Amino acid sequence: MTVYPVPGRRRVLGLLVVVLEPGREFMPSLTPGTTLRSIARRAGMLIDTARLYAREHRLAETLQRAMLPEQADVTGLDVWTYYAPNSDHAQVGGDWYDVLQLTERDVGVVIGDVVGHDVEAAATMGQMRSVVRSYAFEMTLPGDVLERVDELASGMRLPRASSLVYARLERMPVEPAQGEPLWELAYSRAGHLPPVLVRSGAARLLDGAAGTLIGYGPSVRATASLRLLPGDVLVFYTDGLIERRDRDLRAGLEALAAEAGAVSAVDAAGVGEQLLSRVGSTPEDDIAVVVVRVPDVQSDAVPTDGGPRSRRWLLPSEPTSIARARHAVVRTCQAWQVEGASQAELVASELVANAVMHGWGHVALRLFDTGRTLRIEVEDANPSPPVPTDGHVNRGGGYGMQIVERLADWGWRPTRTGKIVWAKLHGVSTFTGALRRVPDTGSSGQSS
Repeated sequence: MTVYPVPGRRRVLGLLVVVLEPGREFMPSLTPGTTLRSIARRAGMLIDTARLYAREHRLAETLQRAMLPEQADVTGLDVWTYYAPNSDHAQVGGDWYDVLQLTERDVGVVIGDVVGHDVEAAATMGQMRSVVRSYAFEMTLPGDVLERVDELASGMRLPRASSLVYARLERMPVEPAQGEPLWELAYSRAGHLPPVLVRSGAARLLDGAAGTLIGYGPSVRATASLRLLPGDVLVFYTDGLIERRDRDLRAGLEALAAEAGAVSAVDAAGVGEQLLSRVGSTPEDDIAVVVVRVPDVQSDAVPTDGGPRSRRWLLPSEPTSIARARHAVVRTCQAWQVEGASQAELVASELVANAVMHGWGHVALRLFDTGRTLRIEVEDANPSPPVPTDGHVNRGGGYGMQIVERLADWGWRPTRTGKIVWAKLHGVSTFTGALRRVPDTGSSGQSS
């Protein structure tokens, strides 16, 4: 038996142990100090490099997620946001978004993409977000905001160029009659893909006010504007949504516009989820999407019968996802004309909290209207099943699954990468398109 250390850059990572079968000897070329020692060194370099890359990737993703805002809730608008790194290629880019409540009547939306896929790109993204936020609260015209961002980026000598769209939505001072404009939109683009406007089943690209990337020096920036009507939808996105190796960017834009015009959902979350499933189902890069919808008081109040409906959200495994899950479920129940959404909100909150506390990887939240009741599913990467407990004596918590048992039938099933915990709510019905309470008939909360 021969033992060699496997050296890393700073320390020994392990041992290479070579054991020969009885009666066999080393070949002359494998004598100590030659090939075996070289194999140990090369193995150490490869292991060390892989670990360094994994640490850099985790750091970049942590930076990126820490700088992204939580789900936005702004006055007078229905807003849905989404971000997912491209885990298939284990890269982290500079995709980012922000939604700002500038004043009681003004809302700012920005989405951008920093060139590159590393820690430097993530750090530059954080700097860009701070700069845009500062000038968005100072100035009114988006073109002026981007001019100042250009100047400051040049002065700061940011190492990466970046593209972005900055839009400002201003609510009309007097509530207009039905069919008249509700909001004034002004926007400016710095080398970024054009937003999509969906109106009355037709989609078009807002390709005005184009300019060069941020980081190529100060330049004069234009501002384009238009008025938004009730029911209008704006889709802001990064290139990961449409870019594919087997088609050019123009074809991707045409596909996005066609699918956006065909979307049947009447809420921002529904629009976003349908676009992701139809256009962004096989991403090759990071994706960031912001969907903004102007509510239509008249048509939104009319219940629709669209058959079984579903929503899906991909959330990071962190405590802020619990609040985002509650927010997402409540907004979806409102869009589906579901009354009494507090029961679904509580069950979703407990299941997501369990996934965050005891699981790992991303957390997937799904909400289904089965035609009779609401079904909630939460997926994480921990294959161990949830176990109801009697609570923790010396510390708070531990009652989550007891709450779920009182409010729903629940179970779990394994998946290829972990497990799914599901819950079907007790005492409610979506058969008529609105949630209807059914009297409880027993202490367990079961309905008749």
